Amino acid sequence: MGYTDRISYRPGDDVTCYVSTPAAEWSARLVRLLALSIPGAGVRRRVVPVPGVAPITRPGVAQETVVGSSVRVDRFPAAGPAGLTVAVAVMPTRPGADAQTVLAHWDGTAGWTLGLTADGRARLVVGTAAGVTELVAGSPLVSGCWYELRASIGGAAGAAVELEVAACGTFEADRVVLPRTAPARAETRLAGEPLAPEGVPLRWGRRSESASGEGDERYDGRVENPVVVGRAGVRGDRGELAAHPDVVAAWDLAAGIGPGGVSRTGHVADAGPHGRHGTALHHPQRAVTASRWTGDVTDFRFAPGQYAAIHFHRDDMTDCGWRDPAVLRLPSDLPSGVYALELTDNDGAADTVPVFVRPAEGARPAPVLLVLPTNSYLAYGNDHVGVDSPRTQVWTQQVPALDDFELFRDAHRELGYSLYEAHADGTGVCYSSWRRPLLTMRERAYDHNAPVWQFTGDMQLVDWLDRSGVEFDVATDRDLHREGAGLLSGYAVVLTGTHPEYPTLEMLAAYEEYAATGGRLCYLGGNGMYWVTGADPQDEQVIEVRRWGGTQAWQAEPGEYHLGFTGQQGGIWRFRGRAPQKTFGVGFVAAGNPGSGAPYRRVARDPATDWVFDGVRARDFGADGVSGGAAGLEIDSAAPPLGTADEAIVLATSVGHDDDMLEARENFNMTSRVLGGGRNPRVHADLVLVPRAGGGAVFSVGSIAFAGALRELDGDVSRLLGNVVRRFASGAPVLDEPG
Repeated sequence: MGYTDRISYRPGDDVTCYVSTPAAEWSARLVRLLALSIPGAGVRRRVVPVPGVAPITRPGVAQETVVGSSVRVDRFPAAGPAGLTVAVAVMPTRPGADAQTVLAHWDGTAGWTLGLTADGRARLVVGTAAGVTELVAGSPLVSGCWYELRASIGGAAGAAVELEVAACGTFEADRVVLPRTAPARAETRLAGEPLAPEGVPLRWGRRSESASGEGDERYDGRVENPVVVGRAGVRGDRGELAAHPDVVAAWDLAAGIGPGGVSRTGHVADAGPHGRHGTALHHPQRAVTASRWTGDVTDFRFAPGQYAAIHFHRDDMTDCGWRDPAVLRLPSDLPSGVYALELTDNDGAADTVPVFVRPAEGARPAPVLLVLPTNSYLAYGNDHVGVDSPRTQVWTQQVPALDDFELFRDAHRELGYSLYEAHADGTGVCYSSWRRPLLTMRERAYDHNAPVWQFTGDMQLVDWLDRSGVEFDVATDRDLHREGAGLLSGYAVVLTGTHPEYPTLEMLAAYEEYAATGGRLCYLGGNGMYWVTGADPQDEQVIEVRRWGGTQAWQAEPGEYHLGFTGQQGGIWRFRGRAPQKTFGVGFVAAGNPGSGAPYRRVARDPATDWVFDGVRARDFGADGVSGGAAGLEIDSAAPPLGTADEAIVLATSVGHDDDMLEARENFNMTSRVLGGGRNPRVHADLVLVPRAGGGAVFSVGSIAFAGALRELDGDVSRLLGNVVRRFASGAPVLDEPG
């Protein structure tokens, strides 16, 4: 299996590929993907080798991935003869799971570690010439509560070693507080001369770094503003310690928080005089509440000191960090499209790694641009919901059938999680990265949602465009986020993918500007433009969400609804005043399994829109697609109160959904007995045409499953979409004149 170094490329770019295989040798060839096989649906795989690009061959390497977020402070000095004092606030979220390390300057035998015992008590370990000195204090800590840990280590054999633990935080009289461990203190003497570690960094959140994780003592929980003073036995709070003349480092996790959010997510600032800044690895969560959070302010930008914390998870992973990359240069005249590196090794294993190629800089654009929803690919990347979640059984009303590929994903959780899952400590996964194999972007990825989903669903659009003879370019969410409406302006028609669920503010603004200035936009999916999404300003291969208020897999913690990358309030765009109905005419209304899909029924009788239905033979069309009815999986409808324009024309609406198509939770304020499509008139998809000023227009299908009904070029759904794309591309008016 493998992955590439970034989301999109241009002709002439180098594609850097990282591959893991136990075989002696592997090779890769570049192919253009035109269609992916859909067994049982009559869709055959179509790929075309790219001429003039020689395959690459490399020795095999069984790659290893270090999992678990941490902070590393390089060139950290060892304790001197005066010893040291360490103070830090911690909020463990899995105390008692196993031994865990909060801070460590440790090379295996020398140095010190501060953390928790296997049963959750505070622990200090010091390496000496006579062996290890270990000190344990107090009773087990309580999950979700803040504590102050303080350690003092003398600098000579026989010197005092002290460990203190006490509750900390700001609590008002009318707030309920969980039971807390009473303050405790333990003291002993060093068994021998303390040993100084040689050339190892100070680590937060783990003791060491190994791919197996054995001996790492990875930490689940939060850390607030550690301070290290180069003298034992120093008293005072952490603020006083930070001002001590012998301070070694005093990290300020509120530094960098401002109106724009946490602008340097990987940077951990030392406010002390020596500038011993740290580097965060695997994106531990920022913009989280600290011990002094009172609940009065819920936006971290306006109370940085109350958010001076960082949350580590033992299963965080945003960069596989594989070695021995191979580089393949794309031809300078390569047409824009969806390509792939077909990987094979001499043990017979194979993998297909997608490569998205934009047009060459300055090239003449095709009439049509397809924007691939790569943020959604990231959000769903490597999900284990079919294995982990009882919701799957409730949703499908049957025990999930797991194929070998889904079991393979389950067995390789070191490749990271999707944004639909929780970490080991129960908190939601809010970051997803491209820097790993995304196994859900393989054509074998058939999951509980449908026979095709996300990338495999969007390849149905690519297949249709190619077989219909439509000249088109491709771009990605990342490109649109970076370039805005300028990316779209040269195209007669812009198409979205089947499930563009995770737009950034920049993307929404680009789509709106394009449609408002004469552009013609086809929204070819469902449940799109839904979750507020941010891109890491230092690494656009990583995205962030904070879930609340929508139809969601988890909910962000209190006070943590704002994205750390941008400072924007998270949740769904509807609750930010940017409901998709305002630009696209429709927005999310319901979701169901493939069996709950339905056909559309034509309802528009205005002769001005008859051209849309040229060649569409049936009143009810789209009953049978790859994923069930063309209006299925997740569907959208028009809603004037949420912004559907007065001039919007509902061309068709879906009919015949059963009670397995359930209304979205954000659409009702009180619990309802009537959620399903069999009895709920709000549960339907609308196919909408929205004329815009200056000749612009938006055509929306309001269904993820729509693309699955395009397989027959002479079918009604295919004819209808062909009418729209050709009309939009021609520049002809979107409404016929009377007579």
